[in-house]
Amino acid sequence: MTNLPHQPDWFLHAHLAATLDERLSILRQPPEHILLAAADGNESYRLLKMRYPHARFQEFDSRDRYLQAAQAMRKAKLNWLQKFNSSLPVQTVSDQLPSNQAADMVWSNLGLIHQADPIAVINNWAGALRPDGLLFFSHFGADTLKEVLTLWRTAGIVVKTPHLLDMHDLGDMLYQHGFYDPVMDMNMLTLQYTKAERFIDDMRTAGLWQSLQFDNEIDAVRILVQAWKSNDIHNVTLELVYGHGVKKQILPDNATPIQFYPSSPTKTFKP
Repeated sequence: MTNLPHQPDWFLHAHLAATLDERLSILRQPPEHILLAAADGNESYRLLKMRYPHARFQEFDSRDRYLQAAQAMRKAKLNWLQKFNSSLPVQTVSDQLPSNQAADMVWSNLGLIHQADPIAVINNWAGALRPDGLLFFSHFGADTLKEVLTLWRTAGIVVKTPHLLDMHDLGDMLYQHGFYDPVMDMNMLTLQYTKAERFIDDMRTAGLWQSLQFDNEIDAVRILVQAWKSNDIHNVTLELVYGHGVKKQILPDNATPIQFYPSSPTKTFKP
């Protein structure tokens, strides 16, 4: 069972979802079938449902407590009439999206952070999308938690971060595994905390804490708490990575694209 805090604060997911949502203004055709690849409270669904009220949603996550938290938040916002008439996303306790090339959009807000093989995940996303379907996702970059990691390593704590990925590496993975024209960008977010316990809870909610591989997690927590009490650390930096891409057209075996070229240069007429 995923170790989600008793009262999770989804503010990081909300920030990432809002930033991704701003990119949707470029779309001309509204998606009809959207797959949510990872639950994030009600943040992504709330924004996407407002933008695309007629879309059909499905939600996938192997972390059952994340799914339960998301659906509970949605139900809490329904009035008595909506509880009988509203259709909430159908949820599946799995990270595997259906590989039927049928979805118009895959949306993943921090859906990579708890999965071991990003290439397998990207292949699965591509397999779920129709040709020319759209992918939008967020992730944590390689410079995430640099102050905390430095603190631990100085204290002799061995911690590995295989899930924190370079933005350019992610773009290459997209291009090589089913997407053309991938667009990647990032920004740095600095958070200030007064207590280590709140920091740990927020990182657990984001799935970031669970992605860290410690040689001694108990000592890591102890050192972190001591550092906050002695004012050795207050600021925490997160590298927020955003990406989107278009599912490649897959040609049948032995098929080649046909291109047409005009026999003479195109003329431009001025009135």
